[in-house]
Amino acid sequence: MTEEAAERLARRYPPARPNRWWIPVALALAAAGAAWLVWAGTYGATGITARVDAFDVRSDTVIAVTVTVDRPDPRSGADCLLFAQAVTYDRVGETHIRVEPGGAPLTTVELELRTFKRATTAAVESCRATP
Repeated sequence: MTEEAAERLARRYPPARPNRWWIPVALALAAAGAAWLVWAGTYGATGITARVDAFDVRSDTVIAVTVTVDRPDPRSGADCLLFAQAVTYDRVGETHIRVEPGGAPLTTVELELRTFKRATTAAVESCRATP
């Protein structure tokens, strides 16, 4: 190809300009996503956990539950939501378990939960620190 033909082709088909507007947008979205991830992780992390150690279905309207609450700092109290489920996965009863500040980091709570239908299991949904 001659130089004249190359110049004519260059005038007819100029080099494409890179379209990179999406790079700042992607960086801003990544920064916003990282900030949300850090916020969500620290907002929900109380360090307080609870587990159901045992349960006994006493009747169609009562289930006895033993729960262990673990508090990293016993100077703060805890409030945990305990619920009972039926065989159909319906939530048939719930109550709050409150542990007062002080005492040992591991606290065992035994209680009877009243239900409106026969329960087949019990579980702790969430825990939060209380002053």
